[in-house]
Amino acid sequence: MVDNPDKLREICLRKFVSLLKYDEFIWKKQIEGCINQIYEKEKSQSSLNGQRKRKYNTTDDDDDNSTLVQKVDYSIYETQLKCNNRPSFLEQFLRGICPLNAILSERLVDYLVRQNQLNDFTLTLFSSNVTSLKRIVLNVKYLSQLQCHILQQHSNLSEIKIIFKDLNNNRSTHEVNKLLYQHICPSLYSKFDDIYTVYGPLVLHHLRGQSPENLNRISLFNRYLFQRSPALLEGFSHQRIFNTVLNSLHPLTFQRLKILNIAHYKFFAAYHSTSTWKHARVDMSPLNKCSTHSTTTIYSSVNIIPTNLRLILKFINLTSLNINNTDIKNHCLDLIIDSLEKLHKLDISSCSSLTSFNCLSKLATKLKSLNLYNCSFQMQQNPTIYEILHQLKHLEYLDISTDNENSITNTKYNINAFLSEPNCLSNLKELDLSGQKNVSSKSLYKFLLSHKNLEFLGLFLTDEKCTNCLFDRNDLCYSKIRLYTYDLNDITIENDAHLYEPYLIESLKRYYDRVNFVQKILYYIFFLTRSYQSKYQNLLIDLILHTMSIYRNSQSIQMASTACIYNLTRSPIIEQIHLKSLTKIVESIMTVMEYFPNQQQLQKNCLLALCSDRILHEPNFNFFLLASLVMNNLQNHTDSAIIQPGVAILALLTSRLTVEECTKLGSILNIHCLLQLIEHQVNRLQAMQNIQNHASEQPLNHNLLLNNDLQLTGDDTLRFCLSLLWNLTDENPIVCERFVHSNGLQLFQRLIHLFSTDTIILTKILGVLSNISEVSHLIMCLYSIDIIPLIQKFLTDAIIDIAFSAAGILAHLLFQQINRELNLELCQYMRNAILKWQNPDRNIITYRSFKPFLPLLHCTQIPVIQLWAVWAIHHVCSTDRARYIRIMREEKLYDLIQKLYFDQISSDHCDKSTIQLLNSILHLLEPYYSNNHKNSSAVAS
Repeated sequence: MVDNPDKLREICLRKFVSLLKYDEFIWKKQIEGCINQIYEKEKSQSSLNGQRKRKYNTTDDDDDNSTLVQKVDYSIYETQLKCNNRPSFLEQFLRGICPLNAILSERLVDYLVRQNQLNDFTLTLFSSNVTSLKRIVLNVKYLSQLQCHILQQHSNLSEIKIIFKDLNNNRSTHEVNKLLYQHICPSLYSKFDDIYTVYGPLVLHHLRGQSPENLNRISLFNRYLFQRSPALLEGFSHQRIFNTVLNSLHPLTFQRLKILNIAHYKFFAAYHSTSTWKHARVDMSPLNKCSTHSTTTIYSSVNIIPTNLRLILKFINLTSLNINNTDIKNHCLDLIIDSLEKLHKLDISSCSSLTSFNCLSKLATKLKSLNLYNCSFQMQQNPTIYEILHQLKHLEYLDISTDNENSITNTKYNINAFLSEPNCLSNLKELDLSGQKNVSSKSLYKFLLSHKNLEFLGLFLTDEKCTNCLFDRNDLCYSKIRLYTYDLNDITIENDAHLYEPYLIESLKRYYDRVNFVQKILYYIFFLTRSYQSKYQNLLIDLILHTMSIYRNSQSIQMASTACIYNLTRSPIIEQIHLKSLTKIVESIMTVMEYFPNQQQLQKNCLLALCSDRILHEPNFNFFLLASLVMNNLQNHTDSAIIQPGVAILALLTSRLTVEECTKLGSILNIHCLLQLIEHQVNRLQAMQNIQNHASEQPLNHNLLLNNDLQLTGDDTLRFCLSLLWNLTDENPIVCERFVHSNGLQLFQRLIHLFSTDTIILTKILGVLSNISEVSHLIMCLYSIDIIPLIQKFLTDAIIDIAFSAAGILAHLLFQQINRELNLELCQYMRNAILKWQNPDRNIITYRSFKPFLPLLHCTQIPVIQLWAVWAIHHVCSTDRARYIRIMREEKLYDLIQKLYFDQISSDHCDKSTIQLLNSILHLLEPYYSNNHKNSSAVAS
C-alpha cells in the first residue's frame, strides 16, 4: 500500500506513460514495415532500370523522361496503416472518452519532459481540444512542425523552456542518429506522405544500418531531406529555430507568458561571420516588422540589438527570465531590464560577456531572485557589485558562487564587508557563497545572527567554515531546518565524515551542472563511502548516475563516479539497492566502457563495480553488449586487476547468453585470447611452485610434474576462464570447432596432468570436453589426448561431478562406435560405475536443453548409453524441477520418456535400472503434466 500521495502520483504517471510508449512502439513498427516495403520496391525498380540501361546502352541523361523513378502511391500505405491500427490507449483520450484535466496534463507533460519522452506521438495527447497546457519544454534537437502547431493551439501558456544545450557534442554521428531515432516518432494522425518524407531516411538508416550518404535509392523525391533532419545546430540555426518557435506562439501567449528559459541560446552567433550574418538577415526578415527600429543599419556586434531579443521584449508580463550561459551583452541586459517591468527573477549565471551590472539597481524594488554564478565582476568597480547588491532590498535568493577563481578581492568593499552590514538583504532566504575563498567565519557568523530565517547557505569550497552553526544546537546561529552545501576540507577524524553526508548530497543536487564542483563533490563522496556505510545509499546512487549521464565525455567525472558506485555497491550493502537502480548502474557503466575503451584505470573501476553476483544475476540489461565490452578488455589489457574481474563477469554473463550470442562472443580471436590467458596462468602457477620449492630447499625434479607426483592448485582466474569456455562451448559446435583448431585439446591435456588433484579444475575441464564430445565431427579428436585411460580413471577414482562428465564423454564415444566392434568390457565398466552413483541433493550440472540427449535416449543397441542419459535427466529434474519441467514442455520430452518407459517394460531385454529411473522421472513430473492436461481439457470442453 502506498501512503505517500506524491509517490502514488509518480507510479500512476509511470504506468500511464508506459501504456503510451507501448502504443508508440506498435505505431513505429507499422511505419517501419511500410517504409521498408517502399524501399524494397524502389530497390527492385532500380535493378530493373539498371538492367534496361545496360541492355540498351542508355545513360542517366537518356532516362530523364523515362520511368526511372516512379512516384510512390502513398494512399496504399495510408490505407494499410489505418487497417493495421488497433484502438490505442492514446486514442481513448483523443476521442474524449477519458479527457485529461488541467492538473493531470501539467503533471504528465512534466513527467514526459523529465523522462525525455516528449515527441510528436506523445504531444498528440495535448491538443487544445483535449487539454489546456500552461507549461511546455521544447528541445531544439527534436523540434517539429507539430510542436510548433501545438504552441499555436494553447493560448494559456505561462511557462516555456527551450533546451538549446546539446549534450551530444562529442558523440559520434552513429550514436547521435541512434539516440535521435529512439526519441522521434510521428503523430498518430500524420499523413503517410509526410511521415515518409521526414522519417523515411531515418527509418531505413535504423533498419539497414546504412549511412545517409549511401541511401542512394531512398525516393529521389526526398533524398535531400536527410540534410534537413534534426541534427547538431550551428549558430545561425539557433536564430532560425528560436524565430520559428516565437512566431508559432498564440498571440495571447505574449501577454500571458510569465516564465521563459532560453539558457545556452546564442544571441550573437549569427553575427560573427559574413556568411552567417547574411543568412540570418534573410532568414529573419519577417521579424523586422516586430521591431520599431530598422535592422538594416546595424552591423556592429558591439551595439547590435539581436532581432530575437526584440521579440522577447514583447513578453510584457514576464516575471522570470533565465538566460544563463548565453552571449548576452551589457547593452542588451540594460534593454531587458528597462523593458520587462514585472521581472522579479533573473538568472544571468555564466554570462561571460557581461562586465557591467549597474542596470541591476533599477530592479531594487522588484527583484526577488538573482543568480550571478560564475559572473566576472572585475570590471565592476564604481560601484562594486556588492554595493549594487546591497540596494536589492527585496532579494530572497542570491547566488554569487564561483568556481573560476574570479571572486572579488577589493579591500575597500569586499564580500566580508557586505555580509557584515547590519541590514544586508534582510529578506534573504537562500544565499550561495560557494567558491568564495576570502569569506571569513566572523562575517558569516554576523550574517547568520541577523538572518535567523535563512533556509539555505552555500559554503562549498570556501576556506573559512562555521562548523558550530552546523552541529552545535546551543549555538545562536544553529538552525534545524537550514540546508547547507559543504565540503570535507576541515575534517581531521575520518569517523566524523558521516556528519557531512547530508551537505555533500545537497551539494550534488544543486551543483550537478557545474563540472568543477562536481569533481570535488565526487572525491569527497568517495572518501566518505570507502569506510562508512551511507545512510542515503539509494539517493546517492541516483544522483551519481544522473551526473554520469550529464558528463558522458568527461573521463575525470566518470573515474570518480565509478569509484563511488563501487563503494556504494559492495557486499553486503548491495542488498539494500532497488533492482531498478541496479539496472541503471549496469547501463551507465556500459556507457562508460563504450566511451573510454582504452582508459585502463577507468575500465578497472567499471569491472570492479560490476563484479557482483547480484548485479550480474538479478537485473535485466543487454547481456551480450556487456560481455563484448568485457571481452574487449581482456584483449586490450594484461593487468591482473582487469583480467580477474573480467573473466569472473564473463563466466556469469555467458550463462545468460543465447547460443547465437555465444557464437559471436566465442570468435577465433577471443578463443585464442582465452587459451593464451589460461596458459599464462598455468605458467605463473608453475613458477610460483618453483619459487616455493627453492625457498624450502627442495630441488624440483621436472619429471615429477608429468608423473603427477607434484601437483598445482588452480586460482580464481583459471577457474573462471575454464567456466567461461564451458559456457561458450555449450551446445555450440562452431565454438567447439574453434577451440579444437586453436590447440585447446593439447592445452587441456597438460592441465589434466598438472591439476589431477584439483577437483574444481578437473570438473570444468571435463565439462568442456563433454561439450566437444556432443559434436559428431569433432569427437574423434578426443582420442588425440588419450582420452579412454583418463575416463576409466575418473569413472572410479573421481568425485561424482567428474565421474558424471567422464561417463557422458564415454557415452558419446560409444555412440559413435555403434556400428563397429564394441568394447563390451568398457561398457560394463561404465555401467558398474553408474550403478554405484548416489543422486546428490545439489545440482552437479546445468543444461541449456535436452537436445544432445535425444540420440542417446533412442540408443537401444547399447543400453549403458541410454542408462547414462536417463540418469542425467533424472538428476536435473530432481534437483531443479521447475527449470527442467519448462524445458521438457518446450521440447515435448515427457511423451518420449513415457514411450521409453513402456518400451522398456514390454522389452525382452529390459534394463531394470533404466526402468526405475524412467519411472521416477514420470512420478516427478506427473503432478505438473496432469494439471496441464486437466486445464487443457477444461478449455477444450
